Amino acid sequence: NIHRIQHLVRMAVQFDRRVAVVGRSLQQNFKTARELGFLKVPEGLTIPLEEADRIAPSRLLLLTAGSQGEPMSALTRFAAQRHPVVNVRSGDWVVISARPIPGNERMVHQTVNNLYRHGARVFYSEVGNVHVTGHAQRDELREMLDAVRPRFFIPVHGEYRQLLQHSELAREAGIGDERVVVVEDGEAVELDSKSIQRGEKVSTGLVFVDGLGVGDVEQVVLRDRRHLAEDGILVVTLALDRDTGSLRAGPDLLSRGVIEPELSKGLMADAKRAAMEAIRKMRETHADVNLLQEAIHDAVSKTVYKQTRRRPMVIPVVTEI
Repeated sequence: NIHRIQHLVRMAVQFDRRVAVVGRSLQQNFKTARELGFLKVPEGLTIPLEEADRIAPSRLLLLTAGSQGEPMSALTRFAAQRHPVVNVRSGDWVVISARPIPGNERMVHQTVNNLYRHGARVFYSEVGNVHVTGHAQRDELREMLDAVRPRFFIPVHGEYRQLLQHSELAREAGIGDERVVVVEDGEAVELDSKSIQRGEKVSTGLVFVDGLGVGDVEQVVLRDRRHLAEDGILVVTLALDRDTGSLRAGPDLLSRGVIEPELSKGLMADAKRAAMEAIRKMRETHADVNLLQEAIHDAVSKTVYKQTRRRPMVIPVVTEI
């Protein structure tokens, strides 16, 4: 918000403070607005962030991003004492001129709490009138519709209920029903000089980037990763004689993320006995390898859950030799 930054610059001049801008994006916006004449900044008022420690705190104003508690933002790192140049100190005043975006409340409150922990006084939307929304009000939207008189109207930005209310406002402004379309992500719209209509829907959604892969992580993979993260993994390995079906090696158990190693000896012994019993029963029925793996999986999973109330990912590996 360049207008808000200009207001802060005027305040810095009034109270004899130097200004340091923190963060690449904010620095670029500050620089561009200044070059284009939208931001009036007296020469010598700004200083590089690296020189901030040479200025008394009572003579310094820092402009930074991070009002939504973004984990890597400068303000969040200030609050956590993780910034390489600036850390919050007792007596600092922090003004967060923004309201939490729905869903960001927890991160914002965590940042505010960390600022308080280090002695800062924090002024934000819940304790002071330090923010005014940048979104247009209903009467302003109506004024824009009356001024532009669009041939067709597609409301954008906001949740579905807000899009719908905006479309109703357009109808109140005299735009016909057939010329107003409310669409969501993935819904195409076909336009010509006389009409507007819905087109074919296209597939949209989150695209996961993992290493060099883009979009190749599907929900099944994510489900397995969540399972591993929450309950760990237990691998059961054994070798069978291909001709006789007799046990040649194992079963051996390897666990990761299931239970502390010093506490797992008894559990692993019981799980091994359960696997042995499953193998014995399957040999009597001459079951194939797939059925044997299922039996081992079920027996080991049941034993582990009975003792720990946890459901790790159990992977039986049967090798025929």
